[in-house]
This record gives sequence, structure tokens and C-alpha cells, in this order.
Amino acid sequence: MAKRAADTEKNKSAGPDMLGVKVFIAFLIVILLLLIPVFARSKDLYLVVLTIALDIGLIASLAANLALLLKNRALQAGPVPDRAPQPAAKPPLPAKQPVRQSVPSSAVDPKNLPDPGLVFKFSLAGKDVKSKQIVIGRKEGSIKTYSTEILENHLDILLRLREDPDRDIYDTAQQLVQKYSIDLRRSGKVLIHLPGETGFREMGSRERLLIQKERDPEGDANFEQIDAKEPIRLQLGERLRHDGKFVRGYFEFHLFTKPIEIKTGEYTRLDQDFYLRLFRIFPGYDVAHPTDEGLYPMIDPFLSRGTANEGETA
Repeated sequence: MAKRAADTEKNKSAGPDMLGVKVFIAFLIVILLLLIPVFARSKDLYLVVLTIALDIGLIASLAANLALLLKNRALQAGPVPDRAPQPAAKPPLPAKQPVRQSVPSSAVDPKNLPDPGLVFKFSLAGKDVKSKQIVIGRKEGSIKTYSTEILENHLDILLRLREDPDRDIYDTAQQLVQKYSIDLRRSGKVLIHLPGETGFREMGSRERLLIQKERDPEGDANFEQIDAKEPIRLQLGERLRHDGKFVRGYFEFHLFTKPIEIKTGEYTRLDQDFYLRLFRIFPGYDVAHPTDEGLYPMIDPFLSRGTANEGETA
């Protein structure tokens, strides 16, 4: 509005000036029209040139006057109305963020999941200790896996002392060698590989192993001791394929012993400490996709679904 008012005032002030210009041009035209016939009859070259110059000046003054007239009319008509304002560009929609699966409150922190290389020690050397029970399960037992591939009470290992009725208690110079039995009982699928065997086989629902030098008359496998370099190997999983391997993965545990010498009164006794090592989790936990029950499945090795907690110990 202020700009339009200024233009209006400018037009009003320019009115008298434009009128004076028009009067002067008209007077010049009249004089020129009167002088042209006079100069045309003259044979003087100077007068002819002067006539041509006056004609050119007349044409220029007419063109200038026309330009001023058009400009004045444009100012009187006012400014050209602005175009309708364009609607503001809509801001781009934010990129969709991937939906993160909420971790159930019952799920254990992945940092607390068992790692390969973890070793559990069990000793029967204490006073009045006759047995030790080891239970591998999901959320319960001595060793908790929090895995969908493991059942509760998947594998029960019972370590027991064995009495030796033929031992001579009066021979104090002879070292006493303690005997043990290992009772295995499974609720889920287990593959077992004993020292001296060529490979894994499916374990029966119940099996017994003996830690003693003498052979067992009932036919149970016996070992004087179980070395860490050639342990009892146990693979635990959910389902087996037709070729005897697990469908989605397994946990592998190694069971072995270490001899310890104990002095009891006048006797020296050779005992065994038992060790259970988590050797391998194959192919590993899928910690990015826990189930509603707070369990972790095995990661799919053919899909990049998340971070796996996988490892292997020689």
C-alpha cells in the first residue's frame, strides 16, 4: 500500500512536467512545418542539411514523447497484481524406521547367556558326599541354556561313589583308588561319543559309565579315568535329521576327570574331580529374536537376522 501511494504521488508531480514537454514538442513541430517549404525551395546545401537534421530531431522527439506517454499510462494503471501465492511445499515424510522387536521382560540378558569355554567343576571328595547331580535344562537345572533347542531336564548326569567290597582295609601301604559310576538319563535328544569310539551315536534313554580299572560284568563301559584330550562328548539338541545330525543346531559338552590324591589318616586315596565344559554352541544364539517365553533360538546361518552368540573352544 505504501508503494502504491508513492507511485500515485509521483504521477501527480509528473503531470505538469509532461504537459510542458508536450507543449514544447507541439511548438517545435509547428515551426518545423513552416520552415520545411522555405528550406526546400532553397538551393543552399547548408539549408538542405539543416532541414534533414530537423526532420531527424522531429522523429526522435516524437518517439521519446510516445515512450513517455506509454510509461505514464502504465504508472496510472497501477502495478501488476501479484500472482496467487504458491502453497508451501510439504516437508518430506520422515523415513520409516525399522520396527524393533521388543525383548520380553522374561528374557535373560544376552550378556548372561552361557559362552563356549565355560567349565563346571564337581567334586565328591567332601565328607559325607556320596553323589552329585548335574541337570542341563532351559530355565531350570544346574546349567541353564535359555535355548529353544533344549528341554527342561534335557540331560541328567548323576555322579556316585562306588563301594569296593574287596578292598583290604588293613593294607595301609597300598593306595586306595576310588571308583565312580556316571548315570546318564535324557528327556531330549542326545548324541554321545565315548573315548575310543569312532563317532557320535544316539544315546539311549538311560546309560551307565564306570570309572574303574576292572571291567564290569554287566557290560557297562568302564574307564580308568577320562582325559580332557579325549573326553566323553555329548551333543544336545531338539530334533535329528535322517543322517543323524541336528536340524537347527546343538550344544556340545565335554565330560572329563582329573585325579587328586587325598591323605586320610594312615591311608592315601586317589580320587577324581569331574569337569563339564561347554565346548560349542552351533551355530549360535539368535539374540535379536527372543521368543515370548524369553528363550533364544539358534541363528539361521543362511540369513542375516541379527547378532549371533557363537563360539568354539579347542
